[in-house]
Amino acid sequence: MTNYDEPITISHGMDVLGSDGEKVGDVADMRGDYVIVSKGFFFPTDYYIPSTAIQSVTDGKIYLGVTKDEALNQGWDEEPVSTETVTTAAPITDVGMPIQNPVPRSADTAFTSDTMVTNDADTISVPLAEEELTARTREVERGGVRVEKVVTAEEQTLDVPVTEEHVNVTRRHVDRDVPVGETTFEDVTIEVPLHAEEVELDKRAHVVEEIEVAKEATTSTQQVTGSVRREDVRVTDSTGDIVDDDTISR
Repeated sequence: MTNYDEPITISHGMDVLGSDGEKVGDVADMRGDYVIVSKGFFFPTDYYIPSTAIQSVTDGKIYLGVTKDEALNQGWDEEPVSTETVTTAAPITDVGMPIQNPVPRSADTAFTSDTMVTNDADTISVPLAEEELTARTREVERGGVRVEKVVTAEEQTLDVPVTEEHVNVTRRHVDRDVPVGETTFEDVTIEVPLHAEEVELDKRAHVVEEIEVAKEATTSTQQVTGSVRREDVRVTDSTGDIVDDDTISR
């Protein structure tokens, strides 16, 4: 418990905790009878906590007489109307506790890494995404071949031996008697058949050749090019100076 007879000093950046030990925020400024407590870092919310709510100051931390949830639900996020003028020349006293030299928030006492305490509530995650180029194949028809059998005709000549019968008449001189009973002196016709061979053409179809058509798959490598997008981050402060620029390193 703070001794009310001794003045206390409230400085910028001091932790403000509820009676349950949960952190409410950091001291950002003093205005009249109120301590401005900033909750959050990237998107802070100011709470105007009256000095009457301060229970004690111990080890550089301000403890309130209410819990964190009670402090955040008292309507203290609305700036109160005050006609008091605060100067740093004289201490400000409230509920018997003199407050020595409060440090207002200004450009010179802006949030810095030396006075800022970051907890889970003061940290935001900024996801950065990028596109990755992938490829897949699909089957398409790239033409084809057609196998046709074409009939052509050509003349062939064969040498075929043929046999043909002819008559040869040979006269021989003889002298003998006519046999008894043989008819003589009559007209007689004797027919002697003659034979010859004629060539007839026959055709026989037979397979002389076969062709085989087979498909063969070959694999080659093709280079494909595409554009991909990537998200980077650039962090600048209130003056526009670059604090971190991931686009340069990449």
